[in-house]
Amino acid sequence: MRVLTCLSLEHHFPSVILAALVCILSCLLSLRLQRRSERSNGGVQVAWLVITAICLSAGIWSTHFIAMLGYRPAATVTLDVDQTALSALIIVCGTIVGSYVATLSWSFARALAGAVVGLSVTGMHYVGMAAYDLDALVSWDLRYVIASVVLGVFFASLAFEVSDRFDKGLKKLIPGLLLALGVVSLHFTGMGAMVVIPLGASEGLNPVTFQILAFTTAVATLVVVGAGGIGYAVEAGLRERSDRRMRHLALHDIVTNLPNRACFSAMVDHAIETRAGKRLAVLMIDLNRFKEINDVWGHQAGDTVLCDIADRLRGHERPGGFAARLGGDEFGIVIPVEDEAALTEELNLIDSLFQTPVRHADFEIITSASLGVALCPDDGEDRETLMRNADLAMYKAKTDPLHRIQQYEHALGEAVRQRRELAQDLRRALETSQLKMHYQPQIDLKTGDVCGYEALVRWPHPVRGLVSPAEFIPLAEANGLIGRLGDWVLETTCEEVARWPGSPKVAINLSAIQLNDPHLVGKVLQALVSTGLSPTQLEIELTETALIHDLRQSLSVLRRIKALGVSMALDDFGTGYSALETLRQFPFDKIKLDKGFTDGLSDGGRSRAVISAVVTLARNLDIPVLAEGVETADQLELLNMVGCEQAQGYLIGRPAPAENGAPPAVQDVMWRPAEPAATHYGS
Repeated sequence: MRVLTCLSLEHHFPSVILAALVCILSCLLSLRLQRRSERSNGGVQVAWLVITAICLSAGIWSTHFIAMLGYRPAATVTLDVDQTALSALIIVCGTIVGSYVATLSWSFARALAGAVVGLSVTGMHYVGMAAYDLDALVSWDLRYVIASVVLGVFFASLAFEVSDRFDKGLKKLIPGLLLALGVVSLHFTGMGAMVVIPLGASEGLNPVTFQILAFTTAVATLVVVGAGGIGYAVEAGLRERSDRRMRHLALHDIVTNLPNRACFSAMVDHAIETRAGKRLAVLMIDLNRFKEINDVWGHQAGDTVLCDIADRLRGHERPGGFAARLGGDEFGIVIPVEDEAALTEELNLIDSLFQTPVRHADFEIITSASLGVALCPDDGEDRETLMRNADLAMYKAKTDPLHRIQQYEHALGEAVRQRRELAQDLRRALETSQLKMHYQPQIDLKTGDVCGYEALVRWPHPVRGLVSPAEFIPLAEANGLIGRLGDWVLETTCEEVARWPGSPKVAINLSAIQLNDPHLVGKVLQALVSTGLSPTQLEIELTETALIHDLRQSLSVLRRIKALGVSMALDDFGTGYSALETLRQFPFDKIKLDKGFTDGLSDGGRSRAVISAVVTLARNLDIPVLAEGVETADQLELLNMVGCEQAQGYLIGRPAPAENGAPPAVQDVMWRPAEPAATHYGS
C-alpha cells in the first residue's frame, strides 16, 4: 500500500509514465544488443558489449532521474553532484560486468549476469537517493528496502536467463519487459521505503537541480536511442545484406553465377513435386576437351568459356526450366517436355549452344559437349534416380563422338544394378558367414622358419564364385559395410589364431575408414580379451594412403593400439605420399616392401638398389623389412643377398584357410641364409 500511496500522492504521474517508457525502450533494445554480443566473438563481441552496457546503463539511469524529477516531496531539495556521478559509475560498471558474464559458457552464467545487473541497479538507486538531499527528516522501512532488492535481482536474473529461449517473433520482447519490470519495481518499491518529515515550508525543486536533472536525462536518453538504436539498426541491415550475400554464394557458382549443385538438387525436387502429370527432362552436360582448353589457353580462358556458356544457358531458359553449373565442366538443365518431337528440337538447340566458338582475347575457342538425358517419370520419379540415369547417359555419349546426345536406356543402368546386387549380397554374406579367412605364411630369411602369417579375407560367392577382394572391399567402403567387415575379420582372425599351436604372429589389414573409427582401440582390446589371443601375436598393417587422411588422428590411434602390446607394420612401402616422413612419425615395427619392387628385381639394378637402400635405412631404424610378392627362387635369392630379413609370396605359400586348428603349411623352399654383413646386392 505504501508504494501505491507514494506513486499516487508524491509523484507527478506523467513523469512516472515517461520514466517507465524510457525504461522499457532501453531494456528491450539492450537485451537485443546483448544477444548480438553473445553471437559474436573477438573484437566485435567487445564492441557490442560496450554498446550494450552504455545503452542499458544510460537507460536505467535516465529512468531513475526522470522518476526523481517526478517526485514531489514536501521539502526543499538539493543535489549532491559527486554522489550522482558515483551512481552513474556504479550502473556503468555493473552493466559491463553483467553483459560480459552473460557471454560465458557456464550453465548459470545468464542468471548470474542478471543478478549482477540487478545489484548494480540497486546500488545506483540508493546512491542516487543519497544524492537527493532533502530539508527533512528521512527514515527508511527496511521491509520495503529488502523487497526492492529482491524484486530487482529476481526479475533481472529471470530476464537474462530466458533471453535465449524467447528469441523469435514477439516472444523476444519478453526478456526486455521482465528486465524493465525489475528496474521499475525496484525503483518505486525503494521510493516507497522512504518516509519524509519536512522541517520547514517547502520551496519546491531548486531550479539549478531541475536543469541538471533535465539535461542529464536528455543526454542519457539520446545516448540510448542514438548509440543503441542506430547501431543496432545499421548492424542489422548490414547483417541482413551479408546473410543474403552468403545465401546467394552458398547456392550459386562463383565463376558463372549459375545455381550450384545444392541449389539444382532443391530445384529439381521442386520441379518433380509440382510437375502435375507433365514430363520433365533432366540433362547432365559435360564439356569435351575442357582440360585441354585450360592446359593450352590457361585457366582464365577456361573461366571465359564457362561464363560465356552460362550466359547462353540463361538466355535460353524456358518457362518451368532452369540451368546450373554442377562443378568443373559439368552443367545440369531441367526442361518441361511436351512431346518427343519438341524434346528432340530442344535438345538440338541446347547442343548448338555448346558448338558456337567462344571468343577470348584475340582468338576463338572451339567447344562441344556431351549430353545425357533422363525423363521423369519414364526413367525415374525422384531426383537421385533421374540425375544418376542422366549421368550414365552422358558418359555413354562421351564414349561415342558421333552421338553427342544420349537418352537413358535401361541397359546403361545394368552395371549400376549389378553393383547394387553385389552390395546386397555382401551384406548377406556378412550376416550368414559366407566370408572365409585365409592365411599366407611369412618366413625369416635368416633361419627359413615361419615368422608369421597375413590374414586375408576371401568371399566364395554361391553364384559368382570367388569374388576378388579388389572388387568387394571398395564396394564395402562405398556402401558403409567396411566397418562391419573389418570387425568380422578382426574377431574371426583372433578367434582362429588363438587355437593354433606355438603362438604364431598374424597380421591384419586396416583401411582408412576403420582408422577413423573412434571405437577401434576398444574393438581391438575386446577381440584380444574375448579370444584369449596374446597382444604380441597380433600385428596391424596399414598403408601410407590410409594414414594420410588425418595424420594426427592416425598417430593417436596407433599409439593407443601399440600401448596394448600390438605391433604395427607399414604396408606397400614406397607407393605412398611421404614414406620417410611416415617412418619418422609413426611407431612401426615392420616395413612391408611393395610387390612392385620385388617384381622389378629381375629387370635390372634399380629395384635392387632401392631395396638395398630401404634395408639399410630400416636396419638403422631397427625395423625389419619384409618383401611381398615373392614368386621365384631368383627373387628370394636376390632378396637374401641384399639383406632383406623376411619374405612372403606364392613361392613360400599361397593364402589358404586354417585346417584342424592349425595354420596352412609352408611350401618347400630352397633358400640360403644371408651373410651377416651383407647390406648391398652383389655384382
